Amino acid sequence: MKRTQEDYYKESKRLRAEVIQQAELLKETPLRFSITNGITMNVEVTKSDLKTIVSKNVNDDKFNAIKNVLAKDIFGYLKKAEYLGWRPVAEKKHFESAYFAYFSRELGCKTILCMRKITDSGIYKPYAIINEHTFNLTIGELRK
Repeated sequence: MKRTQEDYYKESKRLRAEVIQQAELLKETPLRFSITNGITMNVEVTKSDLKTIVSKNVNDDKFNAIKNVLAKDIFGYLKKAEYLGWRPVAEKKHFESAYFAYFSRELGCKTILCMRKITDSGIYKPYAIINEHTFNLTIGELRK
């Protein structure tokens, strides 16, 4: 059975609700882990991080559904992703961030997880899962 845009829209909303529910569990105790994939990172995932990821939608409901599935398991995403590199923070934006690191994974379509390194703590936090088009528009100078 072929899925319609409306099917993907409904699925995206259902998955978003699941991520928001999962995020509630992180309210008092964020998820913390260390991982090495291209770079070594001490990662922290909070309720706010997950809410931000599922709130950043593109005009493609299939992508939004896939993004929301991937947001449910940031550790799994990073473990299976390809490290693409990092870029400096855009001027006059994200003052708390030292830089953004990018990881790519294909699951129905190409997705890119943006991780920001927090200047004060050195902790990496997930910021967004974007599509290839958005990545190519905003990437600027990517470094390995």
